[in-house]
Amino acid sequence: MRLEIALIALLALLLFYRIIKGTVKKIAQRRIRRQSLKTIRRFRIRVERFKLTRKKYIKFQILKEREVWEEMDRYAQRNQLTTEEAMDRVEEYIDEIVPFFNILSYYKFGYTTAHFLLNLIYNVVIDKKNLRVLKRVPKNSVVIYIMNHRSNADYILVAYMLAEHIALSYAVGEWARIWPLEYIFKSFGSYFIRRKFREPLYHKVLEKYVQLISKNGITQGIFVEGGLSRDGRLRDAKVGLMDYIVRILQDEDFTRDVIFVPTAINYDRVLEDLNLVRESHGAAPEKKGVKKLLSGVSIIFKIPRVIIRNGFYYIFKGIRKYGYTSVALGRPISLRHYLTERETDIFTLEDKQRRDEIKLFVDTIMKRVGEVIPVTPVPLAALAILRDGRDVIPKTELLSGMRKLRRRLVQRDARIVQGDEFMDIETEKMRLRAVAMDRTQELLDFEHEIIETEEMDRTLSLALEVLSLRKIAWKKREDIVINPNRKEVLTYYSNSIIHLFEE
Repeated sequence: MRLEIALIALLALLLFYRIIKGTVKKIAQRRIRRQSLKTIRRFRIRVERFKLTRKKYIKFQILKEREVWEEMDRYAQRNQLTTEEAMDRVEEYIDEIVPFFNILSYYKFGYTTAHFLLNLIYNVVIDKKNLRVLKRVPKNSVVIYIMNHRSNADYILVAYMLAEHIALSYAVGEWARIWPLEYIFKSFGSYFIRRKFREPLYHKVLEKYVQLISKNGITQGIFVEGGLSRDGRLRDAKVGLMDYIVRILQDEDFTRDVIFVPTAINYDRVLEDLNLVRESHGAAPEKKGVKKLLSGVSIIFKIPRVIIRNGFYYIFKGIRKYGYTSVALGRPISLRHYLTERETDIFTLEDKQRRDEIKLFVDTIMKRVGEVIPVTPVPLAALAILRDGRDVIPKTELLSGMRKLRRRLVQRDARIVQGDEFMDIETEKMRLRAVAMDRTQELLDFEHEIIETEEMDRTLSLALEVLSLRKIAWKKREDIVINPNRKEVLTYYSNSIIHLFEE
């Protein structure tokens, strides 16, 4: 009798647990759904429906592909494995690559954290007029942002800038495949790639995944350089992921266009710059394994130090940031239009020839990236300092050199970054344009020169705030003193814009 009562009590307890669990789950799901809808309305964002697709469905779609099974058979033969063992490896690759997008994670956690960190470390300048470029993108097209790669902070910066337009899915390298970064990036909708892993089966799975999300309209961000710039210049582009994306046009059922948006990033201070400069000079050979991963995430460990230091300055001296950072968008490029103009059916070419054609296309995009690279104060000042060549430069002469560089930039319609510090100067320029008809040309030229001098003086002051903090260059009376042992850092920053002065 006691045993029966105990069993009944246990069953009742299990039933009660199930009811409570189900009720709590439903309440939590409703709450999450409401919070997600509020977030979507607040940011007025467009979230692609496929981004919310369950991993099981994506896995099923990849495993439907005949090419995956053919590559799996070859893999099994090469490695003397059974079909089941090869299948296990495919499923491991899928689990590794495929993310799980979460709206609340991206916007509630990601956007809030990015807003706090970026604005604590930098003066983030967002050119809203430049964002109007996105209005040229046809509504029904697949959009891919092609970016230069300056820092591991690029992921955060571009996603933050575009947060009110789209939730961006990145192709993220191996450096982020450590806890908790892997979980965070996957919840943001980013997928992982092994950049130097040569296994054909892995690349076939990756290819089919990238093509699947591209056909379904997922907006992606791709760093085609394949890694951070070591010397500050734009690197030679890789075509792997681009080849996958371009070939979705072979599918007759895919009728949409693919639009590539050139996206240029620049900083007054790259957090990893000293490590990158050392690598460019051969002093730090490429690391392998765990050390390479730790090197890639060094930015994560540097940020807390920056926050503590800025907190100290905020309390005692006023906050000291690492200067400007900004992102600019170039004219979008239609893939279908480009291929039509080429008058070559690249899909009938051999693999190498096709990839060579795609490389030309990627180079066209990267040229547009270079054309809109943001010119922030430090790169402009660094280039003027290096062109002068002296270790002690009179301030008036350095300002004269910076004015000449700026005029060249204006002639090329370059994107010169100016934040709130220049609002009064912009107001003065507008006033001068309004009264231009009432002034003689000599008077206009004189006033323009005064404004230009003030503009460059302010630009130099902003640059020196960053450079003097690092003992690279500083003001001494009416001279600018350059540390001869840190000129390689100036070269790194000047290289980010030097192509704008090359014919």
